[in-house]
Amino acid sequence: MFDNLNFKAVTAAGKSSSELVSITHSFKTKKNELLFRISHEAMERCGFQYQDKVQLLFANDNTVCRIMKSDKPGSVTLSQQTKKSDTSPAIIRLSFRAGLPDFLAQESKGTNKTFNRVKYLHKDDMIEFKDGCLTFQLDLVDSEEDDEI
Repeated sequence: MFDNLNFKAVTAAGKSSSELVSITHSFKTKKNELLFRISHEAMERCGFQYQDKVQLLFANDNTVCRIMKSDKPGSVTLSQQTKKSDTSPAIIRLSFRAGLPDFLAQESKGTNKTFNRVKYLHKDDMIEFKDGCLTFQLDLVDSEEDDEI
């Protein structure tokens, strides 16, 4: 009777999140970094495994992101967020450097605000799962200004 339903565990240990993919750019305590988080569900739908090498690609003025398997130089590794959990999200943590999207400056531009953290999810219905490839349009969902604590 319920065989066609897609059940999600709610009793698993650790942080639970329904976010399929997120990107957080933060510059706090002298650490300027980008954090990419891919849920286990999204990993399964794209055929990603922990320790896969991937490329991070951006288009349309950094409003669309593509994460795809690649052995090319410059590829990064999908790490397991929680080592003891088989359903842990994958994460990629990068120190900010030239060539990476500067989401903090992008969101501050044209405003009187200076952000120290911004977080993006995918826009509703603007995510595509293919074998070895995840593509999504970014949607700003959270931000913190420098003077917020």
